[in-house]
Amino acid sequence: MSKVLHDKLNVYLANQQIMYIKLHNLHWYVKGRGFFTLHAKLEELYNQTAEIMDQVAERLLALGGSPVASAKNALSLASVKELEDAPISSDDTVRGMISDVEYWIRDTNEIVKLAEEDGDGATADMFNGYLAEYQKLLWMLKSHMA
Repeated sequence: MSKVLHDKLNVYLANQQIMYIKLHNLHWYVKGRGFFTLHAKLEELYNQTAEIMDQVAERLLALGGSPVASAKNALSLASVKELEDAPISSDDTVRGMISDVEYWIRDTNEIVKLAEEDGDGATADMFNGYLAEYQKLLWMLKSHMA
């Protein structure tokens, strides 16, 4: 595994770790129209994020890498921003999620390309699976706001 792919996977992992916390924040603080639907979907998403974190960390280890495993290091690497502990409207929740998912699509595409350049088809396949899920989620979020 190249250093570039190793570092990119760790940034991805750090962002997932912060996103896991952010999704809990939204789950607990979302208010307004669509509360029940969003509350349940956010729980599904943070559970999915926990699985992704584990898969990415284990992939790094399988390739001889070292996954970021502390909140301090995750915060220093992550570009995903935390939220304040405050109520947030359902519309603002979905708008924020759309922005986050668009970021995940770009970031995941980058990892697929890096893995392919490294000749690492297994990692590319893994992230192509994530990409398909993010694309579906983006469609659903945009449909919710229509």
